[in-house]
Amino acid sequence: MAVSLGNRLLFYVNLSKPRIIWLLDLAALGGYFLAFRTTINWIALVAVLIGGTLASGGAMIVNGGWEIEKDSKMKRTSKRPTVLGYVTRNEAITVGASLVALGTVVGLIANPLTAFFVFLGAFIYVFVYTIWLKPRHPANIVIGGFAGSAAAWAGYAALSGKFDIASFILGFLIFMWTPGHFWSLALRFKDDYARAGVPMLPVVTDEKKAAIAIAISNALMIPVALLLYLYSNLIYLGVAIVFSALLMVYSVRLIKNPTAQEAWTSFKISAPYLAIILIALIISKLI
Repeated sequence: MAVSLGNRLLFYVNLSKPRIIWLLDLAALGGYFLAFRTTINWIALVAVLIGGTLASGGAMIVNGGWEIEKDSKMKRTSKRPTVLGYVTRNEAITVGASLVALGTVVGLIANPLTAFFVFLGAFIYVFVYTIWLKPRHPANIVIGGFAGSAAAWAGYAALSGKFDIASFILGFLIFMWTPGHFWSLALRFKDDYARAGVPMLPVVTDEKKAAIAIAISNALMIPVALLLYLYSNLIYLGVAIVFSALLMVYSVRLIKNPTAQEAWTSFKISAPYLAIILIALIISKLI
């Protein structure tokens, strides 16, 4: 199918899921500034952001190429360029893998540990989540959450050159945040995932149990978020307490009314929650 270069680039941008990439980049920034003491290494900062963007975008593109059949059965994904035939499976996988490789090389500009975490995030998303767990087990997104953790670890390593307890805690926060966030989405689009044969938690259980699992996941995450106060200040702690309480209010609402609409509201609350936590952490390290 003949398309212009500009449109082809737009197809790949669409497949790279920019709304996820910006949150992963923010996680990398959070990790970077968690390691911040007195001096910003601009070369390392730019390297981890560009490298991470390329690798995570590449992993998403590979995901789009791999899951054409599943995407075609889901209303939410039925208009993706791969489903419509604008980008073939082989093209998506080739371009995506090339971007992952390029992103890993760019990560080397910061240091080898940064490049390792940049690659690890893409590897987990493609091989552990997309290919292995997603079609087989409801714990798919739980383990897959480590892909987001790797972004934070890459950011921390870019400035510090190491992986330590502070880095682990931030990555673990993202790992703990991921299930509740994504299960809310899966509950909203439960019928889509069922048609595609994907055993997301809301597909293999009822709405009430899924809502309870979301609330438990969010509740278990909050202590990890508060633990980051040890590496920040009272401004961060105040923001974390207020928005964690708000998140739990909507989690309880979802238990009381586990509908698709309430799940969608929960999903739209949880994405800004992580962004706000990360921004608060960054600000606390700069003032």
